[in-house]
Amino acid sequence: MVDRRATSPGAQEARREQLLAVAAGLLDRWSYSDVTMARIAEQASVAKGTLYLYFRTKETLFLALFEERLNAWYAELQALADHGEGAVDPSEAARVIASSLSRRPTLVHLFGLLHSTLGLNIDLETATAFRLRQHDRISALASSLAKRVGNLSTSRALCFLVQLEVVVGGLSWAAHPPPPVAEALKEEQLAAFRIDFEEELREIATALLK
Repeated sequence: MVDRRATSPGAQEARREQLLAVAAGLLDRWSYSDVTMARIAEQASVAKGTLYLYFRTKETLFLALFEERLNAWYAELQALADHGEGAVDPSEAARVIASSLSRRPTLVHLFGLLHSTLGLNIDLETATAFRLRQHDRISALASSLAKRVGNLSTSRALCFLVQLEVVVGGLSWAAHPPPPVAEALKEEQLAAFRIDFEEELREIATALLK
């Protein structure tokens, strides 16, 4: 294994992005518990110590991945809101939100890990900085949503986005349960527990927006 240390700021940022991309690829194939720091380092062809230079803990790494993917999704929603024409009703806004998120399975998976796992083993500084950045990001998105969705104030849009985080986290677990639970739900009498993520999110988001 050749592990050439990145020295310039540009090279360091490129290495950081490489590590996040490798982690995302592993998470798409394995469970979170199976994606170890050692496996990420091996897949990225870097020493484990190099990985820890960028991310002090596994949770810090996946929180960074979550933030990266979340901000990309927010940017997509904001572009749709800012560049569209005319007001849209809550049901149409909810449809767009649910559809755009369902196309981002890694982000949906990370939503399910956010409150149960990614808040563990990180320090106060990291947690505070993450939430402050997200507050600024959703405040800007809330302003754009309020201009496009009929009868939606900026304050209500901000509240909606906070609620959406909680809803998506719960639906992620329900719609994509661990393998033993998924196998159990194949029983016909347990069909009521099977969740269609996009459909359920659309219905809940519509209700919240109204």
